[in-house]
Amino acid sequence: MAAAAIDASAFDAIARCLTVALDVYRAVRDVHHGGQNSTHVADFAGLSDALSTSVQHIKGVVQETGRYGHGQPLFLIRFACVKISEDLIVHIDRMLKSPAVKDELVDSADFCDLWSLDDLHALGLRLQQVVHRFKEMKEDSGLDDADSALQHPSLGDLATSDIQTDEIDETDTLSQQLLDMSAPASPTSAPRLAPAGIINDFILESLAYSSMRDREDEVTEAHSRTLEWIFEDSSLTQPLRNAFRDSFTTWLKTNELGPTYWITGKPGSGKSTLMRFLSQDPTAMKYLRLWAADKPVNTAGFFFWTSGSRQQRSQTGLLRSLLHQLLSSSPELIVKTFPDLWTKVRQMTTKERISLELEWTIGDLRAALDTFLDTALQEANICLFIDGLDEFDGDHHEIIDFFKGLTTRGDSLKMCLSSRPWAVFDEAFGNSVPNTKLQDLSYEDMCRYVKDALRSNTPLRRLMRKHEEASQQLILATVERADGVFLWVRLAVERMLSAFARREELEVLQETLQSLPSDLDALFEKLLFQDQSKSEVLDTAALFQLIHAREVVADFIKDESSTALTIWELAFALRKEDDVAALEREVCEVTDEELQTRCATTARHIKNRFSGLLNIHQRRIGNLRAHRADVAKIVTSCRVIYIHRTVRDWLMETNGAGERLKALQSQDFDAHLRLLRSYVLRLKHSLDEIEHHRRLDEWYPDIALAMSHARYIVNDPDNLQRQLLNEMNKTISWLWLEKPSDPYDHWAKSTFGAYEIRMKAPPIRRPFLCLATKFGLTEYVSQEVEHYKASDSDDEEHDDGSTPLLSYATEFLCSRNKTIFPTSSPKLVRFLITHQSPTNPGPDHKYKHFVTGQPITPWLAVLRHLRDAKRRGWIEHYDIDPEGTQRWAEIVSIFIEHADINAVVKRDAWDPEITALGVMKLLEDTYGAADMHKLRVLMESRIEQGQ
Repeated sequence: MAAAAIDASAFDAIARCLTVALDVYRAVRDVHHGGQNSTHVADFAGLSDALSTSVQHIKGVVQETGRYGHGQPLFLIRFACVKISEDLIVHIDRMLKSPAVKDELVDSADFCDLWSLDDLHALGLRLQQVVHRFKEMKEDSGLDDADSALQHPSLGDLATSDIQTDEIDETDTLSQQLLDMSAPASPTSAPRLAPAGIINDFILESLAYSSMRDREDEVTEAHSRTLEWIFEDSSLTQPLRNAFRDSFTTWLKTNELGPTYWITGKPGSGKSTLMRFLSQDPTAMKYLRLWAADKPVNTAGFFFWTSGSRQQRSQTGLLRSLLHQLLSSSPELIVKTFPDLWTKVRQMTTKERISLELEWTIGDLRAALDTFLDTALQEANICLFIDGLDEFDGDHHEIIDFFKGLTTRGDSLKMCLSSRPWAVFDEAFGNSVPNTKLQDLSYEDMCRYVKDALRSNTPLRRLMRKHEEASQQLILATVERADGVFLWVRLAVERMLSAFARREELEVLQETLQSLPSDLDALFEKLLFQDQSKSEVLDTAALFQLIHAREVVADFIKDESSTALTIWELAFALRKEDDVAALEREVCEVTDEELQTRCATTARHIKNRFSGLLNIHQRRIGNLRAHRADVAKIVTSCRVIYIHRTVRDWLMETNGAGERLKALQSQDFDAHLRLLRSYVLRLKHSLDEIEHHRRLDEWYPDIALAMSHARYIVNDPDNLQRQLLNEMNKTISWLWLEKPSDPYDHWAKSTFGAYEIRMKAPPIRRPFLCLATKFGLTEYVSQEVEHYKASDSDDEEHDDGSTPLLSYATEFLCSRNKTIFPTSSPKLVRFLITHQSPTNPGPDHKYKHFVTGQPITPWLAVLRHLRDAKRRGWIEHYDIDPEGTQRWAEIVSIFIEHADINAVVKRDAWDPEITALGVMKLLEDTYGAADMHKLRVLMESRIEQGQ
């Protein structure tokens, strides 16, 4: 009860704080739209006081709990409330102190100049975002909605109609991207147009992404003859099966039942397997042709996957996949679907086209799909198969509305949708479209599966023939306990076969079956915790953390192809004793025996320690011949994935099994450290004949993963991070084919810009250390800088214009700029500024800009970056991300304490000359953020002190 009371008080404090912020929003909106000539400022002064009180209250209440760490949902909501409130206080204070205020009144026009409409819209959207998160979190907490302390009607009002989002211009569109990067054509000659086929291929390749087909490929295929009844003419004894077959085939071949069919079912009941079967079965296509009559039929499908990459669970991924499939079938419509893009790209040179990377937005993609459908549906019928709406990582009402919107296009478009039976989907489809509950149809298919699976064991098959009645009862009992959940049947049969292998008696199957809980979560609990020893559970914990660590890193660097670990990556991440081999082994080609032993041992370990809840899936491989190297790549590229979404859900839920596994793990284990080590060992166990070459692109995807894993390392009692990174550098350097004519040649040098730029730029000293700095490896960089400082190699400073570490550390100050690198780290910057040396000169050290060659300092680079960030929209109004404005403002404050406060940024093609103080004032005037206000005050204080 005490914990609940504390939670209720925290929620109430947040709700009250949001309510005051909403009052400010409405007050400012009323000034903009009220039509009055002047506004009383006393109301705003009162709102400022209320905000201050709310901030103090929310800080006190949430701090009192002591249970909400950095990154936890309540911490993030609390942080957002405080940030927005403090920013609003600065806004109001600026308005109250304005010369435009006279006799407690401010002219409305002057007010609107001080508090712009764009700022108001940004505030509204931010509040809407926070209120939405707050409501979701409150619902998940289980607190009683009837609690009067939590009732704030304003919050409900905002979520529905209070924000006029349609008034906000969206400029980050595909058209704007093309406008920004295209140069005006020469007036003297027409551009040379590329062939239409090349442009079509370019756009299709741009729509595609590496994980686009992964989920569909990974879905379990239907067991032999288990779903064929859907399209067979044979009589069915089960009425529900008859009803589904009649309704679904009628839906496929006519328009009688409407454009949408909804398939729902319990978790693990086999919805994805059914959707894969329906979308691929030739009989379904035959019925669709009857529906289309004389028109051709195009189909496309998408399988949402919450455990997969960002594209696999997003609307962007859905739209890109659908457009890619539909346009691949009708390439002649690409020019009509993307007319502006098609024309622009066709006028580009080959070099320009190759370097072009399109950033697809939801708005662009939805507009393209609308355009495509407007044209395509005149000549063809289209059927979509969309699986797993519940796995969409976004607002489920939004995705429902999207699909409902598609159904308004007439009789030439239909779609088969599947999801769990959540209320949001039941309300949308339960009574309005034909539908079926899969668990009501699967009884006979489950019986067939259990019978076939048990009979696949030869000794058991003989035993079942001798005891037919008992065997049939066992099969029926297994299916009854499954209660329509195919996943439960699969796991139960595996356990029964495993038990039979130890004791070949029919009774052992019955005993095993009775020991298994019928609830799926309880079954997972038994398999991973209750049926394993403590040491085995520790092995399970290690596997889980390795899998999750890769998901985190692959998502961060947006490497869709690496979200799931391969068996080869895991093979070198499991054993503690491989630490020595990683540091001491020489590079050599792996033997067939070692490859087979490593992979087989790892596969057994995965199966045993995760009790069949993980699957080893072979990627799609092209038409490879059976050469040794090809076989090795097929084997080692097999990916380790969860057998079903419910397994990952159970592990990842808050305070769930995953956190329990992590808590059991010893303090000397770190999954990210193990995966860094894995890459070093894989470099030294070459799958191909050893070759020294300069093809960095063959190594770089794994280098990026390894160095990103290194940044996440927390537990490193043996200080292995530095040793492994240096060993990685040493190993790649050995494999790198050096250029004798270049004394500065190094593989890492090739990661810094194009070759043409590097040839003219100053030398890059210690390129691997510079690269590690860009990756934000604070501990590694700190240790290396101290090492060089203590060694003879750091005796003198090189005045050759090379870029200092501090500039690499602040290259991504406000934005990652869609790179794989993290934003700048305050901890790393503070170390570099406070530990200056010839290897690491200070913030006012002059060097030559890597691209332009113009003189600059790290401090001037930071000021220029801030000015650019403001102009290019990299800074957000009311930034509620702890890694956003607050982070980079801390970095700037470190520079202000140690750099030349009188520095001046020279004018350039975009901006006039400005002082360091001028930059701080520019930011505060533009955003009115509390963090920027503090920077300006700190700068003025230093100037006054004359330091």
